[in-house]
Amino acid sequence: MSRISQLGFLRWRMLLPLLLVTLIVGAACGDDDGDTGPSTDEPQVLRSRMAGEPGTLDPQRATDTDSISILRQMYSTLLILDQNQQLQPDVAKEIPTLDNGGISADGLTYTFKLRDDLKWSDGTPLVAQAFVDGAKRLFDPGSANFYVDFYRVLAAGGANAELEQALADGIEGDALTAAEQAVGDNLEVSAPDDKTVVYKLNKQSPVFLLLATMWPLYPVRQDIIDASGDQWWEAVTHIGNGMFTLSSWNHDENMTLTKNPNWHRQSFLDTIEIDFIDDDAVAFLAYKEGELDIVILGPAELVQVRGDADLQQEFQAYASLVTIGIYFNYDDPALAVKEVRQALASAMDRTEFAEVVREGAVGPAYGWVPPGMPGYDPEVGRQYDEATDKAKDLLAAGGFAGGGGLSLEILTTDSSLSKLQNEWLKEQWETNLGITVTFNVVERATYFAERNAGNYQVTSGGWGADYPDPQNWMPLFRSGGGLNSGNYSNPAFDALIEAADVELDNEKRIQNYLDAQVIMMEDVPFAPLYHSRRNILVKPWVQGFVGSPMESAQAGDFFFERIFIDGRT
Repeated sequence: MSRISQLGFLRWRMLLPLLLVTLIVGAACGDDDGDTGPSTDEPQVLRSRMAGEPGTLDPQRATDTDSISILRQMYSTLLILDQNQQLQPDVAKEIPTLDNGGISADGLTYTFKLRDDLKWSDGTPLVAQAFVDGAKRLFDPGSANFYVDFYRVLAAGGANAELEQALADGIEGDALTAAEQAVGDNLEVSAPDDKTVVYKLNKQSPVFLLLATMWPLYPVRQDIIDASGDQWWEAVTHIGNGMFTLSSWNHDENMTLTKNPNWHRQSFLDTIEIDFIDDDAVAFLAYKEGELDIVILGPAELVQVRGDADLQQEFQAYASLVTIGIYFNYDDPALAVKEVRQALASAMDRTEFAEVVREGAVGPAYGWVPPGMPGYDPEVGRQYDEATDKAKDLLAAGGFAGGGGLSLEILTTDSSLSKLQNEWLKEQWETNLGITVTFNVVERATYFAERNAGNYQVTSGGWGADYPDPQNWMPLFRSGGGLNSGNYSNPAFDALIEAADVELDNEKRIQNYLDAQVIMMEDVPFAPLYHSRRNILVKPWVQGFVGSPMESAQAGDFFFERIFIDGRT
């Protein structure tokens, strides 16, 4: 590494904590010094709710928020983000740095030393090879996990370059499998001893330590996987290393997590009982009747809470690093025309949706990167604000004057929020553009599978931050990427993303991502609709609750170890 590059790398390492603490974190209870725990011997049972059940509890295959929310409780990884979004060691003894030798002078090798007290939930010692096994499984041919795109920095340069070219060329079948196999075979992750994990990168990465906080690098029990097959993660066979174990799973109904006595950190809860309730009104009623301890509110329920003085005392709201909107599939001939996509993006009154339809529970969105994230610019995408008057002209320029001949089908689920949003969207597009809109309603797991496979014309969805950096957002639309299910491609966008991914000057790196976002919003592979906020109710006996802008399907799921029950009535 040159002297200039060395200084750039050091500058990034110093800037990272400052970058992380700039993130907007919403209301939170508890303190950073830890809680003393319950004052009585009452049962430590938290009753929670998710809108749907996990698609899988295999950490190297999980992509949906339901799965991630549960995996976060069942596994621990090398590093974590604390309440202030700063890196802390978890399974690792310390954070690798240049000074402690954990990061090599050239910035390409990261060495993690593991704690001495690590065990699996069955009491078996956890060794470094489990992290190697997890990383290699992520790169299995045909794994169908688009999160692998974030970890290609671990693949040997030549094999990785060949795979990226194959993906860009649209190669499928045996040729793609061979390219994927070559990457897996050349993965540079090793365990020189039971307490050391080494990751060798093919290029410098300003965000690799953040990647080490995520589930794709969770350790796995390869012996359990080999013995139990594809469903090894079901309750009867699953072994994890996190705060909880999976004690029961009644599919489509509920799930129970039980405290892992071999976990290496302190926690208070003995049990988490999770009901799968897809209807916000039903979940709200269950909360009011004392059957749930925490509930996320839908728009109608939020209005009821505002009119109830007692419930207002249990109400909390905080920011979420989430952008929701509409994906357009470039493989559809009509949607391949930029003016058509721009017309659709222009024909949505986002303020009406946020303030009237969602009762002020969300904020209107015009750009992809949300407020609170480094690289956010409120002016990006503003050409679609109050633009319904020009929407028809754009549609005519795209070949559909008056909307004639354009019919769109929206892939969606039947959840209450999806129905609310898509019925509004149908009304907006049909009224403002004169087109025809229909729905393809599928169950939740099918929706994720079909969306990820690109089997849609139009679909609603979005992204929530996995780590507080725009690198987690912008590469989603890279040409040929596994996350790019709508097949968007723009060489100028790709060039900016590729430059940003290796730029060690943080100011330049963020500017590259911002410039790429401007291009993306002009092309409109995705039309932002709103930025989320979490609106929840928490029973007064739930102590130590901490909300996070990056939590998944359950409120507070980033910090469940802080929660305890005290004085339940």
